[in-house]
Amino acid sequence: MTAPLVWHVLLALAVVVIAGRLFGRLVGAAGQPPVIGEVLSGILLGPSLLGLIAPGVERYVFPLEVRPALGVVAHAGVVLYMFLVGLEFDTALLKQRAAALIVTSQASIAVPFLLGCAVAVAIHDGLSPTGVSPTRFALFMGVAMSITAFPVLARILTDRGLARTDLGVAAMTCAAINDIMAWCLLALVVGAARAMPGGSGPGELVIAFAAGVMIPHQSAFAVMTSRWLNGVVIVLLLPAFFALTGLRTQLALVSSWHDVAVCLLIIAAAAAGKFGGAAFAGRLMGMPWSFAAQLGALMNTRGLMELVVLNIGLDAGLISPALFTMMVVMALVTTAMTAPLLDWLRRSGAVPAPA
Repeated sequence: MTAPLVWHVLLALAVVVIAGRLFGRLVGAAGQPPVIGEVLSGILLGPSLLGLIAPGVERYVFPLEVRPALGVVAHAGVVLYMFLVGLEFDTALLKQRAAALIVTSQASIAVPFLLGCAVAVAIHDGLSPTGVSPTRFALFMGVAMSITAFPVLARILTDRGLARTDLGVAAMTCAAINDIMAWCLLALVVGAARAMPGGSGPGELVIAFAAGVMIPHQSAFAVMTSRWLNGVVIVLLLPAFFALTGLRTQLALVSSWHDVAVCLLIIAAAAAGKFGGAAFAGRLMGMPWSFAAQLGALMNTRGLMELVVLNIGLDAGLISPALFTMMVVMALVTTAMTAPLLDWLRRSGAVPAPA
């Protein structure tokens, strides 16, 4: 890169980092995970707001020649982030109440997966890219509906002092199993599509996650690596990913009443599938209704993991820009509703899970 281009890339990174930190603090003050504010900042810096009110500023800060370099930074950030997620994952969680939680976790994948496939059948003709078969389109939508963001979930539990409670252990165990299954399914779906022109492929993300899992999360190496990488990845690299996601998110594409109705349908199916699948399966496995409902609410957390999946789908040509925008909105809404719904359910009367 030439010197002027390097300085322009640094300018773009500085803008997205500052905006991400600012919006992250704003939503954090409202009791929401900072990732929601960071994603919102990326959307507002793109064509959805800045491009509408000050298109010249958007073109100056994010010119076309800068975006490939931002893409490299974003790619590195996502791969390292997946490694960190694996590094901080406690495999001992999988050994606790294995039978009940495995069944609950699989239900929280299967139900939204089936609902996602059903929605895909209904919207294929209007929102599927040309040449994508109904089967591949439906499979991707099913996987995208099935994601739970383990790191964001862990943050919500930690902020509420629930990480080491029965509910926290159950939620993190289900989410861990869920993510492993979802990433494997995604690798199969995108592999079947035979199209990955660039970006973070699911295969390398699964490998990064698995590499982290193989290292004992309490080892000196894991602790030191997490401490060093967390700041670099979360403060510097991931904001580039949020910025690129924002530049791809065009709220103007969801303008008609029909588009709004489809977006609401996607949100309803995603939320109902996750909540209902986990809650009813948990109840069938002997959990009290209150506990199962709280677990279902927590499974609706999507956040960054969902955005990674959606970007993979857009790069692979499996979803259109309009549907990408709808799915980003769904990820934000379902993640934002998790904490308030959990708090409401807990005020209604939490019941401990049976041993």
